[in-house]
Amino acid sequence: MRKDPPFKVCYLLKRYPRLSQTFILNEMLALQRQGFDITVVALKPSGEEIAHERYRDLKAPVHYLSILPAAAPAIRSVAEEDVSLSAQAERIASLVARLGIDHIHAHFATWAAAAASLASEWTGIPFSFTAHARDIYHQSVDGKALGRMIGKARFVVTVSEFNKRYLEGLISPREGRVVRLYNGVDLQQLRPTDQEKAPELIVGVGRLVKKKGFHVLIDACRILKEKGQPFRCILIGEGEERVDLEKRIEMYSLEKDLFLLGARTQNEVIEWVRRASVFVLPCIVSEDGDRDGLPTVLPEAMALGTPVVSTPVSGIPEIVRHGETGLLVGEKDPQALADAIEDLLASRELRTRLTAAALLTVRKDFSLSENVERLKELFLMGGGEE
Repeated sequence: MRKDPPFKVCYLLKRYPRLSQTFILNEMLALQRQGFDITVVALKPSGEEIAHERYRDLKAPVHYLSILPAAAPAIRSVAEEDVSLSAQAERIASLVARLGIDHIHAHFATWAAAAASLASEWTGIPFSFTAHARDIYHQSVDGKALGRMIGKARFVVTVSEFNKRYLEGLISPREGRVVRLYNGVDLQQLRPTDQEKAPELIVGVGRLVKKKGFHVLIDACRILKEKGQPFRCILIGEGEERVDLEKRIEMYSLEKDLFLLGARTQNEVIEWVRRASVFVLPCIVSEDGDRDGLPTVLPEAMALGTPVVSTPVSGIPEIVRHGETGLLVGEKDPQALADAIEDLLASRELRTRLTAAALLTVRKDFSLSENVERLKELFLMGGGEE
């Protein structure tokens, strides 16, 4: 019996590989295990010095547009000011046609999705994209243009019900399809252990950008120190806010209590989060509208058996249900954040109860294998007849 050839999916990304985009790597690895033939096309390399070890497990060839040959001219369907995007899309179209790609999938509703849309238009290969957060909420986003792009896609994935409702508000009921698929967690890799938690250890993980709210966590740590609450706080990640955060730490004389570790490998992050008594991610809505959709690090921390404290921004309450699977405090409220951290540090019973319920939620709704199975179905539908 002749075996059907593997279904070929091109992942279109702006930069690759990215340390902060483990969720994309996990998704591609899970599809690879399902027998999909994955190709990565990226605008440029990330330029990051640290990469996750598991990128070596991905067998996908990687093509960077900066070294792809120019394609033959195509009929323009974009404005002259978008000629760069058009030229890039031509190269993508030429490549995916030559490789026999069955479906193009972009992550983020920005350059990648726009280029995928044009390449799809010129080749007839269906496309889809995953919308996350900044790419849909930032003040620079043109809602009408985003709505038109949703209408052209075979389907659109987004990472929370909150996002899904927002995106559906941009389109008419018969335009496109928006599907909520949580970023899945590899429950085989991320699991709690019998290892004793480090007393009074607080850990936060994320890019050092305004929307993560780490400045609020520093303010909360100042309050904890003034109250005489022993703690050690570790922040893992890198970003544009580092200098301002360092100044804040120095201003509050927290140099011996709070440490910015910078970027770390995934294995190092897992060990820090697993050892923590409390995981904190005090997300906020930035002045420019940027915010998180539903940070993947929250279900990851829950899967590792660490209680979480966060804020009711966007889709976060879909996983952190206050008093049940974690604690929620108002955004930009360092006093409430300090109180919540103190409550968790003081009560083993509270930590145990929250982590038990959180584990059940993650296993039910955030399983990588189950969520990728749904994505697989969407791809196969997109590659054939509707």
